[in-house]
Amino acid sequence: MPTFIRNVLVCFLLAIFTNACTTVSPPSAPPLTQTWSDRAKRLNRIESWQLTGKIAVRTQQDSGSATLNWAENQGQYTIRLLGPLGAGGLKLSGHPGSVTLEQADGKRFSARNPEELLLKQWGYHLPVSYLRYWIRGLPVPGIPERAELDAFHRISSLKQQGFKVEFANYLRVGQVELPARLTVITKGLNTTIVIHQWDLGSSR
Repeated sequence: MPTFIRNVLVCFLLAIFTNACTTVSPPSAPPLTQTWSDRAKRLNRIESWQLTGKIAVRTQQDSGSATLNWAENQGQYTIRLLGPLGAGGLKLSGHPGSVTLEQADGKRFSARNPEELLLKQWGYHLPVSYLRYWIRGLPVPGIPERAELDAFHRISSLKQQGFKVEFANYLRVGQVELPARLTVITKGLNTTIVIHQWDLGSSR
């Protein structure tokens, strides 16, 4: 497993920082008829969730993927990667002000936030916290954006801070629709997250 790809995947694992009782409806469920304003209000209220899926990283030199499991409850989060790029397992856990990364070999790294941990361990400087919003189909608040909506007023494409995020599909979860597939594109790096199941806590 190339070290570069492993480290890039950890970058996006860190990006996803920040229980389960609602199961996603089948993909064939009809889209909800809502304005973008109504959608955004509902999505912003979601603070607890659990999802399973896959994450794939592609660069000009290589590519790879891993299984993704992410649980969050009111700011407390646990994120795991399993499979080839997870190399036996990576675990990220923490809360605002403290984050710990644990590797399969038992090594642990801690910092005050994911950005600091990423910069300290691998020398990458990326706005990694943005994905917490993108994963819910939201733009990051307080940052200039260029968003395109589909026919059902869901974000289909988003540009922020030099990143392009493409949303290829959504899943119906109760009275909200959440991304089922999104691709984050920046220079020399494409990262795709495919979500097989969303479960939401009481914050929906």
